This record gives sequence, structure tokens and C-alpha cells, in this order.
Amino acid sequence: MKKISLSRRSGILATAAAAVALAGVASVATASPAHDLTAVTTAEGRFGTPHDLRVRDVTDVVEQTLTIQPGGDTGWHVHPGLVVLTVQKGTIVRKNADCTEEVFPAGSSFIKQGNVPLNGVNEGTEPVELHLTYLKPKGTPLRYEREAPKYCKFD
Repeated sequence: MKKISLSRRSGILATAAAAVALAGVASVATASPAHDLTAVTTAEGRFGTPHDLRVRDVTDVVEQTLTIQPGGDTGWHVHPGLVVLTVQKGTIVRKNADCTEEVFPAGSSFIKQGNVPLNGVNEGTEPVELHLTYLKPKGTPLRYEREAPKYCKFD
């Protein structure tokens, strides 16, 4: 067994690390650039807290843009699967059937999943623009209508 001195071992490790780094640079340098491509970002938002998303039986993806006029609302409903929403313009107030309210201004994103009905309300003076991405099981509608809760006292 041949012994390698500590300084020589460090040199070998540094050379190996440099070779790996150069290989990474070489692969980036030879990547194929896009041609005749247009990308339009239609909405950009941020979750208030990080999410670990897990969904089952998802086959369909649907994207929508909703505009809710001042004083308008979505009506009480639930969604099958999961919906990621981004507020592009205005502020939406999410009223939940557990009698809680959440406010989401422009630039925020949130997730709707589960069986707690909600109603999205525009209490502002300008239209609200929402971008939605639905992840849902095959053959299900985008939403199911629900009755407004009788025990919540929303203004």
C-alpha cells in the first residue's frame, strides 16, 4: 500500500474538484439556447408560508383567469383536488365556512384544498384578477356549489 502525504492528497482532491467544476461549466457552455420562443408570465405570487404539496389521483390540469368586480364574489363552493391561486390585481377576501376570513392582496398566492366551503369576495373598489391552476381527478368539475353557512356572521 502506497502512502500519500497530506499535502499531496489535498492537491489530488483540489484537482478532482476543479475537474468536476470545469465539467459543469462545459455542460452549461454547450447547452442549446432557445430559438423563436416567447414566454409570457401572466401572474407571479408568493405563499405566505412554505407548502409541501401532496395530491392523489390527479390527471387533469386546468388554468383560468377570474375577474371579480367590486362587490362581486365567487359564491360558496369547494374544489375537488387542489387549486393554486395567485392574486394579480386587487385584494380578495376568502371567507371560510369555519367563520374565518383571510385577506390576499395582489402578489400573494394561496392554495385551496379540502372540503371546507369558501366564498371569495371583492370588498375593494377595483376589479380583482385571479390566476388559478386546478389539479383535479379525471371527470370531476372545477368546483361543487355549497350552501352559505348559516352560523357565520360575515359583514
